[in-house]
Formats: sequence, C-alpha cells, structure tokens
Amino acid sequence: MAGSLEAVAMDCEMVGLGPLQESGLARCSLVSPSGSVLYDKFIWPEGVITDYRTRVSGVTRLHMETATPFAEARREILQLLKGKLVVGHDLKHDFKALKEDMSGYTIYDTSTDWVLRREANLQHCKRVSLRVLCERLLHKRIQNNLFGHSSVEDAKATMELYLLSQQIRARQGLPCLAGSD
Repeated sequence: MAGSLEAVAMDCEMVGLGPLQESGLARCSLVSPSGSVLYDKFIWPEGVITDYRTRVSGVTRLHMETATPFAEARREILQLLKGKLVVGHDLKHDFKALKEDMSGYTIYDTSTDWVLRREANLQHCKRVSLRVLCERLLHKRIQNNLFGHSSVEDAKATMELYLLSQQIRARQGLPCLAGSD
C-alpha cells in the first residue's frame, strides 16, 4: 500500500508520584514490526516517587539510579514516534504519562480492535487485558513475572497482535489498518 506508515509499538511503565500517587513515566519501550527493540530506557519522572509499583511496573529504586531525565527521554521518544503508526494497548495512559496529546498521532490500539475481540470470542467483554488477548490469540503467557511487567514484552505482544489483526482482516476481506503493506 503506497504511502503507508511504518509501525512502532510502544509500552510504558509508571510509578506513583507524590501523596496522590499520580502516575509518572518510569520506563518506555519501543519495538519494530520485526520485534527489534528501538528504545528501552528507565526514565526519571517529574516529581517525587512515592510508590515504585514494582509488582506491576517492574521498576525498582535501583533502576532509577541511572534513569534518563523525563524531558530528555520525552524528546527521544517523540522523535521516534513522529510520522509513525503507534501500536499499543490502552495507549491513552502511555500518552498521558508522556504528557503528549495523542490526537496528533495515528494510533492502533489492541484494546479497542473489535476484530481481535471477535477472533478471541470476547466480543461480550467491555475491556480485555493484553494478557488475555495474548493467551487467546497468540497462545503466549505474558505479564506473569514475579518482578513485574516488562514493557519490552508488552510492546512486542501488541505488535504481534497488530500484525495478526492485519492478517485476519486480509483473510476476511476487511479493510487493512494504517501502517499495513
């Protein structure tokens, strides 16, 4: 498809900031359609970390010792996303953590793809987790590490789901999404 966008999958992990435990960006990973890691850094958020959320985020105090400052990481990430199809799961949270308006981006979100929900026989569910989509459609277990999620693993999983959705759409004669060849 001429003029199609190159896809890049993104996943972010957050920590709690301040007394209200507001989410702050602590790790961001970007992967290519082949699964190559394009970016993976721990990021020092703007604010005081009051909860590392390690059980979910996988982020520890030790990771933050060499973390990239938020402003620098944000510039790097947004440069890599520029002009690309951004693939992810429930991306509104990742863009909020990046303090970026997602309306200026072309987005593919696995959390809202009805083709995947139908294929997984989950069309009755209001929300479907990335873990469940991966178990049902990719026959993979993710997010089962005792030390928290891996943003690289989650970004790779969303890219695989995007590519699967494209295959299903092509097989069923449905229009392919932006970023497809």
